[in-house]
Amino acid sequence: MIDEEKREKLAAGMDILLSLQKKFQLEHGFDFWRKSPEKRREMFIRTLFAAMSELAEAGDEVNKWWKIGSKEPEALDKKRAEIIEEMIDSLHFFLSCLIILQADGHEVADTYLKKLGVNFARQKDKKLGYV
Repeated sequence: MIDEEKREKLAAGMDILLSLQKKFQLEHGFDFWRKSPEKRREMFIRTLFAAMSELAEAGDEVNKWWKIGSKEPEALDKKRAEIIEEMIDSLHFFLSCLIILQADGHEVADTYLKKLGVNFARQKDKKLGYV
């Protein structure tokens, strides 16, 4: 899908994001990856649901039926900055989940590329179950 040099750059970029997030977590006492399996599991679930909540907030920016203008066609462009901010909030929690799982940039990049290849195949071959 991509050459080795680009794969390494992708992994390095993921490592940078993970290390920045880990630094933040260490500075604030959120070192959940160091805790017992029981506590790691609990914090993984809580953090995963926090990521999902932030994604829902991003969607709410353009889908609040009770809020004037949120369902207009231009709402996506008008609320772009707010949507990106909510998605970045979700990214923070997503990275925290990966840290709890003790994933590194190479594992994330390789898993992403493998899954992307599967998704491409599913789009080419409709018998695989995807539109």
